Amino acid sequence: MRKLLATILALPLLASGAFAAYRVLERDYRYHELVRLGDGLLADDLPSEASRSYGTAIALKPNEPLAYVKRADAERRQGNLARALEDVEKAGALSDDVILVSSRLAELLYESGRFDDAALHYEKILALVPDSPGILYQLGLTHFRAGRAAEAIEALNGAADRRRDFWEAYYLRGAVFLSIGGASEAERDFRAALDLATDAGLAREALTELYLDQNRPEKALALIEDEIAARPDDARSYLRLADAHRLSGRTPNAIEAVGQALDRDPNLPEAYLRLGELWLDEAGERGDTVAAEKALAALSNVVKMDPSSGAAALALGRAYLALGDEERGFAELQRASQATPVPAEALRLLGDLYRARKTPTEAVTAYHVYLKLSGDSAVGLERLGDAYVESGNPQMGAEVYLRLEALEPRSVTPLVKAARAYLMVGDSDSAEKTCRRGLAANPENQALTELLAETRLRPSGSGEASRAR
Repeated sequence: MRKLLATILALPLLASGAFAAYRVLERDYRYHELVRLGDGLLADDLPSEASRSYGTAIALKPNEPLAYVKRADAERRQGNLARALEDVEKAGALSDDVILVSSRLAELLYESGRFDDAALHYEKILALVPDSPGILYQLGLTHFRAGRAAEAIEALNGAADRRRDFWEAYYLRGAVFLSIGGASEAERDFRAALDLATDAGLAREALTELYLDQNRPEKALALIEDEIAARPDDARSYLRLADAHRLSGRTPNAIEAVGQALDRDPNLPEAYLRLGELWLDEAGERGDTVAAEKALAALSNVVKMDPSSGAAALALGRAYLALGDEERGFAELQRASQATPVPAEALRLLGDLYRARKTPTEAVTAYHVYLKLSGDSAVGLERLGDAYVESGNPQMGAEVYLRLEALEPRSVTPLVKAARAYLMVGDSDSAEKTCRRGLAANPENQALTELLAETRLRPSGSGEASRAR
């Protein structure tokens, strides 16, 4: 009787427990259904809707990490990197899966530009799986983006050693070497990547660009032909073909190649830019106004398609100058000088125009920017020195000419100009030293001999600039 009574009394408790268990199972089932629904929405490229589905799952079971990780992916797809990071950090606090959470955190930190933090998470993963070529590759990429070339190369060495067919590791290592001036190492790695995967378009394109930059068009040509064979409808392959022909001096072939690019994509601004530049080459070589007009027509298309292009504005300015329209040429060059990125050549041409317009102070500024963008060059330094002299500052002109002499030690012209500039400010001592330095290497130089004689006739402080003061 007592057993029966105990059984009867326990019935409400058992029913209550069964109901609670049912509720837990129902919540689990609903949670996983919402996660699956979110996965489907994400697969259908509906990240916003997927994020809401994962959010509902999180509301059901806030202490489960899975939906946080999933929602982070959905937020990442929408560009909401801060929210994605918050979700992954919450998942990390709830999960013991260090590899999963650190991987997601590293990816998000990398995309957020926080390369140092991303590298720390990749290193944390490598402490658990030290032989993972994929993680070593990601660590190398992260170091590269952070500007740490040596660390990037070390990580990519490890990736390539652990997976011999990992062509992407060779390709990226080549890019790292190229960024620090290791052109031969870059060529070796790009070639190795292509040997491992003949269809590795990125490696083939990088090697082609390297050969073109090194003015080795015949080496590039074979690669470009392979690229065209692999992707005959890719217009940009024909633009590289045009570059190779142009460097080889085959301008008609280059123009034909650009035409083939335009046949495949008539709305490609780079093709019209390349065509305009080729016609400008023809106009410059032959003084051909018809070629200049063809350049103008092609470049006008670029400006319509891409009004912000500094390269197009530079080429258009050159075309106007070739046709004798200085005002429009000047306006286009000014527009090019305000573009991002700034084409350095636009500043050099502007400097020349400022000097022609008798405004040498503006020319000085233009040449300075040109040299900053392109590095010291004989043409740039000589014109900067001339502009300083014309602007009434021969002292600075002399200093620039001596920079030019360091760049071209076999030329006496910089020393002749520097000596003249020193005489203009009345610094006969510096003028004499400059002349003697030049005559030590070129004892028969008449200009330096005459300037040396002039220094003896002029005491220091008697130059034109001194008299003006």
